[in-house]
Amino acid sequence: MASTYTVLPFDLNGQHFALPAQQVIRVLQALAVQPLPAAPAVISGVCQVHGKIIPVMNMRARLGWPPAPPQPWAHWIWLRGSQRELLLPVDRTNPVCQLSSELHPVTALQGSDATVRGVLADGQGLYLLQDVDTFLSPADEQQLGSALAAHAHH
Repeated sequence: MASTYTVLPFDLNGQHFALPAQQVIRVLQALAVQPLPAAPAVISGVCQVHGKIIPVMNMRARLGWPPAPPQPWAHWIWLRGSQRELLLPVDRTNPVCQLSSELHPVTALQGSDATVRGVLADGQGLYLLQDVDTFLSPADEQQLGSALAAHAHH
């Protein structure tokens, strides 16, 4: 049965993704990233936004894709999860929209990634619905917390 999802669609590496709009704070222009020693491999570093130090998620690394050169015109999505805020660099964002679709669970997809909540389909194509709260594994979350604590003491 179809439901309506309010999402922010985005593209990365030629693939279509979406995030629940309630997890999106805003879309930003590309920022300069400061490396964060001892951070998990899926974290590119940190940025300061409105006085906050926010980790930068490397979704390409999370998905096992090769790195892309920094693009000054890329969009960055500022996200709020239940644990923390993250910045997510993407190739392009589209306006927030409503998708009326059945949410197809990813358990049916081979090699599916834990960050994918499910697949939404509309007349424009398929979107992998992401879940910011599962971007980081519990081990990644712990390692990031330690790296951020060490960074705060410098």
